[in-house]
Formats: sequence, C-alpha cells, structure tokens
Amino acid sequence: MLSFFKFFVIGFAGLTVLYGLLSIYVRSLVRERLEQDWEDEGSIGRRDDYVQKGLDDYAQSLRPKLLLGVYILPLITFCVIFYMTNFM
Repeated sequence: MLSFFKFFVIGFAGLTVLYGLLSIYVRSLVRERLEQDWEDEGSIGRRDDYVQKGLDDYAQSLRPKLLLGVYILPLITFCVIFYMTNFM
C-alpha cells in the first residue's frame, strides 16, 4: 500500500509540472496570436491593452479548463488498468 501512495505522489507531482508547462506554453501561443491580430488590424489602440484584454477573455473561456485533462485522463487510465489487473 505504501508503494501505491509513493506512485500517487510522484505521479501527481509529475502531472503538476506537466500542467504548469503546458499552461505556460498555451498562454504564450495565445499572446503571440493576439499580438499578430493587433498588427493585422492596423495597430489601433495600445498593444498592451489589447493583448491584456484578449488574455483576460482567454482566461474566462473553456480552453484553459480543458488543460485539466492532464490530471483526469491519466487518473481514469490508471483506475481502469488497476481494476482490470486486480479484479478480472
């Protein structure tokens, strides 16, 4: 049972690092897209305000919440494999 908790803690830590890296990467992609959109629209207004408003809109959308699948999908996979190997 102790090895299960070690696996769980190490796995959770690894998934947390992966989630953090993915969220930083996706946010940087959104920022780059917003900066490009600002330039394509004719540079109206301040660039920083436009990008910040876009990032705020992004934070309220569904897309950043979908990154939580980094935690959910491996947990479901582990539970299915654990059940199949021990109870079937």
